[in-house]
Amino acid sequence: MDLPAGYRLDSTDETVQRLNVWLNNEAINPEVTNTVSYVGFGGPRFFLVLSPVQPNPHVAFMVVRTEKAEQVPQVMQRLRQRFLDDFPEAAGRVKQMWMGSAEPGFVEIRLLGPDAEVLYQKGNQLVDGLRAMPGSLDVRHDWENKAPRAKIVVDQVRARRAGISSRDVALWLQTHMDGLDVTEYREGDIAIPVRARSIGEHRSGLGDLWNVKVTSSQTGKVVPLTQIADIQVESDFYRISRRNQERCLTVELKHELLRAPELFAATKPLIDGLQLDADYRWEVGGEIEQGAETMGKLMQWMPICIFGILVLLIWQFNSFRRPLIIFITIPLAFTGGFIGLLIMGAPFDFFAMLGLLSLAGVIINNGIVLIDKIDSDRAAGSEPYTAIVAAALSRFRPILMTTVTTVFGLLPLIISLDPLFFSMAVILAFGLMFGTILTLGVVPALYAVLFRVKAG
Repeated sequence: MDLPAGYRLDSTDETVQRLNVWLNNEAINPEVTNTVSYVGFGGPRFFLVLSPVQPNPHVAFMVVRTEKAEQVPQVMQRLRQRFLDDFPEAAGRVKQMWMGSAEPGFVEIRLLGPDAEVLYQKGNQLVDGLRAMPGSLDVRHDWENKAPRAKIVVDQVRARRAGISSRDVALWLQTHMDGLDVTEYREGDIAIPVRARSIGEHRSGLGDLWNVKVTSSQTGKVVPLTQIADIQVESDFYRISRRNQERCLTVELKHELLRAPELFAATKPLIDGLQLDADYRWEVGGEIEQGAETMGKLMQWMPICIFGILVLLIWQFNSFRRPLIIFITIPLAFTGGFIGLLIMGAPFDFFAMLGLLSLAGVIINNGIVLIDKIDSDRAAGSEPYTAIVAAALSRFRPILMTTVTTVFGLLPLIISLDPLFFSMAVILAFGLMFGTILTLGVVPALYAVLFRVKAG
């Protein structure tokens, strides 16, 4: 939860207290068991892929626990509505814990360039367009709103006339705002600093600067700050983020229904509408970037691995046609996995890709077993057609039992919609069922075609 930049810590704490009371009200939220709140910082990194928010007086982080996982969407929906109804000044982001390196459906658009003001304007233009998109959630950029800043311009003529130096002005402003260590209090071998500072109610806003008084270090004369300096209030950037030493403004968003690739496709026309100059560019981040990096690393050694498997199969069978039969059945088995994803509505993510690789290994193993049995029967003197039929019948039960036991082992992950391994389980289960048919039907048929075996 982000309040506008410049909010005091006590204002943020009051907002969090009101939210805590509402969340723990059994009449409104009977599903919530407890909440943990961190005001001014993001708390410890209790979740591996969760990066704590940067410490700021106007930032708070809350962890809400429910009795059951099925209750989380209801609480999230009510909490989002609560922010809209009662906390319009706060940028409340409600998220569900996720598994994996990146938050699912989360898209980042990074704008990079030399001029901070241009980046800020383009970022706000993109944020406004995304917020107008139906179904968009948690749209924001990381530079936040501009914050008021006081600029103290010392009039040297008036200051010298009053016997005040610029050092005196800086010293007393520091004492007023941050405090100044004046002495130490000792208890045994422990030194406790004693700091002089204006009381909180006298430094709660920019208007209190008009009441600051400066004491001359030469004459001891006390002079109001406004007598020797002009106080100018202007808005300035609260934060300027950088990426690889280059100014970078990051726009973040999610969607109620769309996945990250679909959401990025819907966002692309708005990005093109920014009409960035030659010195500026944009990059995509979030789940799309993480997925591309992961897939890139996964595919880096894939050709070498496939070539190694092919060489081993050729070496084992001393033939090119037998490995060709096995490799033809692999894409066909993948079809069963993709059909399973479509039926179950599972996403094609990184773990689904791992499921495809595992499925390919099982199909290769089944094909090796069946072809080796055919060759063994032929070497024992059986006719080629008889050897194909006998091998398919003899390997039917072992291959079928292996598939059935594996599918039953994957069922708990599928039924429970496991947040991490659901897609992989669907790929393996449906791919194995489809692959078993291919192994027992297509492999013998391909063997008969490539080796010109006739029935009879």
